[in-house]
Amino acid sequence: MISQKQIKNVEQFIALNRDLLKNKYVMSMKEYNHHGTINTHFHSVYVAYTVMKICNIINTDKIEEVVRASLLHDFYLYDWHIVKHDQLHAWYHPKESVKNIEKYNIIPLSNMQKEMIMHHMFPLASPPLSLGGWILIIADKHCANCEFLGFSSRFEELYREITERIEKYDV
Repeated sequence: MISQKQIKNVEQFIALNRDLLKNKYVMSMKEYNHHGTINTHFHSVYVAYTVMKICNIINTDKIEEVVRASLLHDFYLYDWHIVKHDQLHAWYHPKESVKNIEKYNIIPLSNMQKEMIMHHMFPLASPPLSLGGWILIIADKHCANCEFLGFSSRFEELYREITERIEKYDV
């Protein structure tokens, strides 16, 4: 059962990301395996939702910019377990995510959003320059660990609530 506070968080998350969550390319992230049985869409929503909660706690400005970049941080659109590149996935996919965001005209990325996405694999990448970048790193590592350890099932009810509500919007 979702609490009233969680309902408010879901509503805020949808208000920040409705257009992205309805986007056919963003929805196609459901087709790509990410961590174990977790798909890239679930992971990205989980990370962005966690980022939003952190931003609310520390009362950061630019919450919309940070949360939207977080939702798109893994917008690489391939199954990295199958498709291989000259570079390892950890180094390749941030560049591919930015390239795809621009290629499919998902949103115009600010410099901060590009930087967040390009550096979200720290310490495998250089450290981010923005607070939003650090928040994304913390949330991404937390969510990935939960996924590997089987704890992401705690987010499944919220994910269902978000996706069911998003299906009702026309945008």
